[in-house]
Amino acid sequence: MVQNAIVKKIVREGVAEVSLLRQMECGLHCDGACAGCSAKPPQEILALATNGINAQPGDFVEVEPSDGRNISTSVVVFLLPCLGLGLGYALGLYVLRLGELASMLTALLGLAAGFVPAFLMNRSITQSAAPEFAILKQLR
Repeated sequence: MVQNAIVKKIVREGVAEVSLLRQMECGLHCDGACAGCSAKPPQEILALATNGINAQPGDFVEVEPSDGRNISTSVVVFLLPCLGLGLGYALGLYVLRLGELASMLTALLGLAAGFVPAFLMNRSITQSAAPEFAILKQLR
């Protein structure tokens, strides 16, 4: 998914820190000069991006995620906990022949087990200093 961003600073050779912009009605073509402009997001979302076009601080650029982690991350975060919940309930009710309440407890255990890979993936992404985005082109 391509997004617009503003280059904030050059971190090192070939890597820049960018401020990601929300998609807005005006597209920030007004340069935020309007006194009542609510286009600017209240807080910045900063990320690292590979800077292959030698963009400078203050440049408006177009960025995209640098690798295909988005689908796998979504599967881990959303699908695995749901599968754990369903499998935990089925395990308790049909395999272990527990009652409804005990099966709900095994479902909660399955849900917790489904969150473990998401927690580990979040931890590894947070600790890596690799750029998350790649700058495609300068917009203006």
